[in-house]
Amino acid sequence: MNGLRRAWESVGPLEAIALIGVGLVLALVLAGALDGVALIILLVVSYFGYMAQGVVVQAQRFRPVEPPRTWAITMIGNLVLMALGIGAFGWYLAGGGTRAWIPLLIFIAGFVALRAWRRSVVANLYAWRTPALTLLQQGEYRKLVRELEDEATAGRGHPDKLAMVALAYIELNKWERADQLLARARQLAPEFASVNGALGSLRRHQARYAEAAEAIRQALRFEDNINSVYYLGLCQFLAGDHAAAEQTLRDIIDDPTLIRQGQVYGAYILGQVAEGRGDAADEWYARLAEGAPKVLPLLHEEARRHKQTPYGEALKDHVRSMEQIIARRPLARGNNPD
Repeated sequence: MNGLRRAWESVGPLEAIALIGVGLVLALVLAGALDGVALIILLVVSYFGYMAQGVVVQAQRFRPVEPPRTWAITMIGNLVLMALGIGAFGWYLAGGGTRAWIPLLIFIAGFVALRAWRRSVVANLYAWRTPALTLLQQGEYRKLVRELEDEATAGRGHPDKLAMVALAYIELNKWERADQLLARARQLAPEFASVNGALGSLRRHQARYAEAAEAIRQALRFEDNINSVYYLGLCQFLAGDHAAAEQTLRDIIDDPTLIRQGQVYGAYILGQVAEGRGDAADEWYARLAEGAPKVLPLLHEEARRHKQTPYGEALKDHVRSMEQIIARRPLARGNNPD
């Protein structure tokens, strides 16, 4: 009964209308008031309307980072090709025979051409991202700000670039400026994963962990990302919600695409949660010890960079705890009678 109630509550307005429409169509068919061809036309038009709504929503989501011409061509092209493909299929079902293959082949050729054009356009639109990420990973935060901030703030602003510059300001502990940039980015693209992910990073460094977790959840609604899930678990742990942190991190700790820091810090958190519950944590601490040599220096550096901040102090305490756990492990193995 509870499962049925949850399923019913998840039905949105569009789904409700669709269910009503299906019921009406079935009633007309059973009553003999609707022939086969009319039924096919109705189903094709209904399906196109449903799919078209998704195309428009997706185009609107990416509109803030694409030139008007690119955005319009993508949306209109997808709608026209979708109408062609769905219409060709409906025509074939209605008895169009081999003639229905002509629009279907045009649909396939157009779809391939549109995809190739999109790949080229997207490569040019995001050519800045790899150099910017490289500077961020190398710790060249001031250089990144110098090279990208003017582009990010030009005109109405570019939400992805604003988020990238904000990340650099976060690492420079200039949180007020980062907040200003992210407020502008959220006005342009409130759903973007990059914008909400950067906001989550800012709130985490400000020790506003519950807000950070909520921002990361917003980012994950836009784009699923294993490393974002790790940061969600970290923020939940720092906020004191250990049960939620454990559930979040257990789901991704074995994923091979998870960053090494997530594997090590996540294992530490899971070990701490297990110990707090009175359970054995040896498995998690073994994972911690395995990856610690490459990760602990990075965590030390991050704690030093954000020293005298609540987050930096929490990070420093955790690194010290990790080192103590690792230092005790050889003694623990030596006392094992096996």
